[in-house]
Amino acid sequence: QARDINEARHLYDQLAVFTPLMLALTAATPYARGLLADTDVRWSIVSESVDDRMPCERGIGEMLEGKKRLSKSRYDSIDVFISPSCALKPHYNDVPVAIDDQSFRTLMEAGIDER
Repeated sequence: QARDINEARHLYDQLAVFTPLMLALTAATPYARGLLADTDVRWSIVSESVDDRMPCERGIGEMLEGKKRLSKSRYDSIDVFISPSCALKPHYNDVPVAIDDQSFRTLMEAGIDER
């Protein structure tokens, strides 16, 4: 458990880098080692099992009013690092990210910086 939001954000970034290493260690799972499935890791299997987006949010079918297309599920890789650390260089976050305006305003009002 982190002491504050800054420590939590730093931990989030560190675990995002560490996760692929841990995932490689789990590749010994027989059914996901390429013997029964066309993959050697379980990330996509787990990610798809908890993907709770509606078909229209996935880009399938007609978009419903009030819904937006979500490029990936909440249980997927990260797009940006969020730590306020000075070690985090701006060029590490080189992927364009969709921002939900309401959520962004809520975070700004709570004192969270733009990163």
